Order: sequence, then structure tokens, then C-alpha cells
Amino acid sequence: MSYGEFLATVRERGEYPGDEAERIVGAVLETLGERLPPRSAQHLADQLPTPLDEVVENAEDGSGRSWGVEEFLRHVAERAEEDEETAETDTRVVFSVLSDQVTGGEMNKVLSQLPTGYAELFGYSELT
Repeated sequence: MSYGEFLATVRERGEYPGDEAERIVGAVLETLGERLPPRSAQHLADQLPTPLDEVVENAEDGSGRSWGVEEFLRHVAERAEEDEETAETDTRVVFSVLSDQVTGGEMNKVLSQLPTGYAELFGYSELT
């Protein structure tokens, strides 16, 4: 999936106007890049189109924060300048497209690096 296709899919699933999808994708993926350990972020970035790979790979600090779901969503909300409820909806949309983009093996690796509550954000009832 190309960068344009990724954004178009997010725009369609989230019913976002104009360039809203780009802002939301950036906020969610940058926050995910901060949350994952650096090596996991690199492996995930390897499966994303440019410039999304750079967003994940070059996330601020990139030290693998230990945020739970609520704290993760708080950071997405701050970055996207929206409330946490909207940030959760946006995260679910972006993560659903991310799940379609990334291989099953890589998705399992990503989910294994995150607490159980994250699986629901990706559309899974539990870790795969």
C-alpha cells in the first residue's frame, strides 16, 4: 500500500474531511513510535511507505515508553489537539489500516510489545 493509499483508506474509514487524515495518521504513528522499543519501531517502519516509516522510526526519544492505553491516548490527543474520546476513535481507525498494511508476523511482534489493552485498539479481542 502506498502512502497515498494509506491516507485514502484512513480518510474513508474515519470519514475525515480534506487533509485531516494526514494529521491524524501522523499523531497516532508518532505516538506509537515513541511507545514501542526502538528495534520494534524499526521493524514496523520497514513495512510502511515513506514518509510513514520515518514518522514511526524518528519519533521523539524513541526509547520505548511504558504507557498504558489511557496514557497513550492522552498523548495522541495532545499531539492531535483533540479530546481523548476522539483520539481513541482516530487511533482505532489508523491502527485498523496499519493492521491491513503490516504482515501478520510483524503485527504479532508489535502486539507482544504492548500491554493487552492495546489489542482492542487494533481490532483484536486479545493478543494474536
